[in-house]
Amino acid sequence: MRTSLSFLPLLYAAVLAGLVLLLWLAGEWRRSRLRRREWRAMGQCRLCAAWVRPVGGADLWRCPACRALNERGVPSDL
Repeated sequence: MRTSLSFLPLLYAAVLAGLVLLLWLAGEWRRSRLRRREWRAMGQCRLCAAWVRPVGGADLWRCPACRALNERGVPSDL
């Protein structure tokens, strides 16, 4: 297959743009995974609605803002 010399910079630019796109997509995927894992570790106080990261593995944790006791888990709308 014969190609002209002027085609090579175009090919190089296309390959480089594809590589940058793949790296960007991989970074965004990784960042979203880390953010989801971070939010999964957070808890919301049922009294003052503050988002905090409970310390330790206990089922009950105390909100640092209002000192209310909360249990670990997903907050409900009840």
